[in-house]
Amino acid sequence: MISVAIVDDHPIVRAGLRGILGSDKELVVVAEAGDSAGAVDIARSGRADVMLLDLSLPGRGGFTLLQRLLDEAPSMRIVVLSMYDPETHKERAVALGASDYLPKGSSSESIISCVKRAATQPQPRRGKRMDGEPHTSLSSRQYDVLIKLVAGRSVTDIASELNLSVKTVSSHKVAVQRRLDAASLVDLVNYANAHALVPRPEAE
Repeated sequence: MISVAIVDDHPIVRAGLRGILGSDKELVVVAEAGDSAGAVDIARSGRADVMLLDLSLPGRGGFTLLQRLLDEAPSMRIVVLSMYDPETHKERAVALGASDYLPKGSSSESIISCVKRAATQPQPRRGKRMDGEPHTSLSSRQYDVLIKLVAGRSVTDIASELNLSVKTVSSHKVAVQRRLDAASLVDLVNYANAHALVPRPEAE
């Protein structure tokens, strides 16, 4: 049996995934969580072989959370299940050590096969170098801040959501703008749209 944990802040999504995974006799759901703290608790418990992880969670979520979970449980496989376009976010997730990346809305068959594949394949190598556009060189925290900025969050809101100080978030914002050669928030939004760094409209 492959033990699976589900981490998503929407109870209906968790219930749907629980039903999908429960339909396969080789999979068993052993834990669920709806926020970042719960995800960390699951990782520390060592109960799950595979975690299905939504990146958009209350608390310090995002790619920074992905890194922390793999630090806490190096042998656990993580499959990211997200509303964000896999073409732009999958590379970062895999570079950080995720086994795979699926967009929300994937078929039941795709989710099941992905979980099984993650459980049986070797643990991905962490810390792969990403080459390409300027945003690929951002740190995980800078990237998380960028995504929230272009989603319309204020610096104060981001600080609250990520449990950081306003000063720290402001520093990350300045660093992101400098790295992406953006003089304003409008420039950041235009960059994000040009590189498909925002959720697909149909994902909502």
